[in-house]
Amino acid sequence: MANRNMKKNSIGEGVIRLTIVLAAVLIALSAALFIPEKGDRAEAVSISINGDKNGMIKNADREAAYVILLEHMNTLKKKDLSAAQRAKLDEIMYDANVYIANTEMTVYQLESYIATVKDRMDDAAENVPKAEQFLFIDNRSAITSAKYGEATALTLSVVNLGDTSVSDVVITPTVSTDLAKWPFVIQTASDARIIKTLRPASSIEESYGLAGQAVWNFVVADGAKTGVYPLTFHVMYYRNGAMEESDLTTYINIKGKSSSGKLNEDEKDKKDDDKVSTPRIIVTGFTTDPEEIYAGDTFKLNITVQNTSTYTAVKNIQFDLTAANTGDDQKTTYEAFLPTSGSATMYLDSIGPGETAELSLELAARGDLTKRPYAVNLEMNYEDAYKNPFKSDSNFSIPVNQAARVDTGNYEISPEFAMVGESVDVCFSIYNKGQTTLYNVQVDFQSDSFEGGSTYVGKLESGGVGDVDATLNAIAPSTDDGTVIAVISYEDESGNVSTLEHELEIYVEEYVGMDFNEIDEDGDGIMEGIDYDGDGIVDEYYEGMEKSGFPVWIIVVIAVAVLLVVIVVIIIIIVVVSKKKKKKAMELAAAVDDDDED
Repeated sequence: MANRNMKKNSIGEGVIRLTIVLAAVLIALSAALFIPEKGDRAEAVSISINGDKNGMIKNADREAAYVILLEHMNTLKKKDLSAAQRAKLDEIMYDANVYIANTEMTVYQLESYIATVKDRMDDAAENVPKAEQFLFIDNRSAITSAKYGEATALTLSVVNLGDTSVSDVVITPTVSTDLAKWPFVIQTASDARIIKTLRPASSIEESYGLAGQAVWNFVVADGAKTGVYPLTFHVMYYRNGAMEESDLTTYINIKGKSSSGKLNEDEKDKKDDDKVSTPRIIVTGFTTDPEEIYAGDTFKLNITVQNTSTYTAVKNIQFDLTAANTGDDQKTTYEAFLPTSGSATMYLDSIGPGETAELSLELAARGDLTKRPYAVNLEMNYEDAYKNPFKSDSNFSIPVNQAARVDTGNYEISPEFAMVGESVDVCFSIYNKGQTTLYNVQVDFQSDSFEGGSTYVGKLESGGVGDVDATLNAIAPSTDDGTVIAVISYEDESGNVSTLEHELEIYVEEYVGMDFNEIDEDGDGIMEGIDYDGDGIVDEYYEGMEKSGFPVWIIVVIAVAVLLVVIVVIIIIIVVVSKKKKKKAMELAAAVDDDDED
């Protein structure tokens, strides 16, 4: 019977083992079926949590997301991209990898983020910022004038109004043998100038100080005609490690021989189907009303344009104003200035030869703009007298200021009133709620009753907090309601000083001390002249005691007598209790002796 049971047990164990092995095989086969192929890694984002898009991602999801983005970037790089575009793709990929590796999110959020990064990569592969958006010729540069046969110095003052420094800036004039395009004597095969670094400017004043200068000495050709010549310079530079190129245009006013004629004078003889020299419209200046613009302000922009042609009128002129784009990425960019009328297009019927015209447009500066100059591009489409279409553009920059916003926390005053000669502590915090940095933040206190308390806080970054812990010394009693004015002063990035005032209430009383020469001068037990709180209560109390016939010595005698009585009573109680205890002990001893005898 035992052998049969043992046999049944061994058979049962074998069945169990076989079942386990078969289950393991089925699980392995199922897992193999769900392993994503290399080309299907995009579906791996939700596998680790069985398709629950609201579940938190795991390391396998992060690795899958990295592979998806890497493959997308490599696909884009197969296109004909510039070095700047490739560098931008690498930057986007790096930022995304860091974000995914260090951020807790759900599968749904990860999939949404992957789609956003892909869009950014696509935009970077299609568009790359041009230098015209941040490299400009200084607005203060006047048009150079020169005369035929004479040498002249031509200076390009270049400013960087972007957010990134550029280096190794090589500027080369675009030379032509056509005197109508290049009115100078060609002396060298190449005449390049190099600016080592152009740092970005955070304000219009700073841009002037950070400008890079390139100077050429040209000799005006004897055959140059009288007129305003556009001069083009080719620029090569490095930004974010990638080389980029662009062109900058300036102008020079040439006075030629009378026999040489004037620039573009042959336009009068052209037929309708002939192309003529390009009549150009340039921006000669602009003003804003008000002169200083703050983020969130509405202002009027006045632009002066000139037709540089001395013979040809320009007609049917359309001006399109475009402000610089700002924002963190291509999906959230927006123009710094928006027209209040909804349209940034202006129109003029015509501008005569050599004449100027005024344009005006009301714009609103966005409230979240930081303090710096913002580029504005004016595109011009027009026709000449023969209906030939032309197009040109001009750039200038508008500086924007950011108003300082300063606030304070609750004031802690300890104590809330004081006597002359005492000190009071005043503690509070200063908050910089604006988007500009504050410098030389200082707190001073104004009062006739206090002195001291000046506190230097220093520099406060945007969103920063400065703590004030000041000690004020009371020097005179208050003559009013105890008002003390806390004056907070600070400077903006341009050095302009502003103040903020807060009223505090700290009352100061005159200190009243004790004159011992006036205490009981006649020995009758009355303390004359003692008034601790200034209301006469102490004097009346002692005078009342004297009038009621109870001098101080009587009070002392009564107190001593009461003390003696208390001592005598205590001694009597101790003696009585001691005798009772002794008597009780003797009775107990006698009772014990009787019990022994029995």
